[in-house]
Amino acid sequence: MNLNATLLVQVISFLILLFLLTKILYRPLQDLLDERVNRVKSDLEEAKRLLAEAEENRRKAQEMLHKAQEDAQLLRRKAEQDADAYYREQVRKTKEEIEKMFESARAEIQEQVKRAKAELRREVVDLSVTIASRILKREISAQEHEQIIREAIEGIVNG
Repeated sequence: MNLNATLLVQVISFLILLFLLTKILYRPLQDLLDERVNRVKSDLEEAKRLLAEAEENRRKAQEMLHKAQEDAQLLRRKAEQDADAYYREQVRKTKEEIEKMFESARAEIQEQVKRAKAELRREVVDLSVTIASRILKREISAQEHEQIIREAIEGIVNG
């Protein structure tokens, strides 16, 4: 019976040790491991969430970059169109100014030609009167002079 009593004491000691180990060591260790597993799971879920968020942010950034590039191209095209329109407008204005200058020069030349013709007529008439008076060897009065000038001008203008 001695053997049986020792066996019974060993079995009871083993059960008490098992109970104590379970209560003191195994349960806290299991809780610690469960907590660690839960923390790792939550960290993995947080990492997945952050990765998804980062991917979403990257996608949004790509969209924004694409949109900014499109906007920049639109702005560049608009600037080129505006510059081209400005250039054409300046060319048109310059052509108009040149045309006005030519018209003004033509008008001035025509006016100078008219004055030159009138001056030439007067000189021709004066010269004709002088020649005529020398030929006639007499002095012509101012009234006769005027009459001769008018007749000569009418003859030049009409003829």
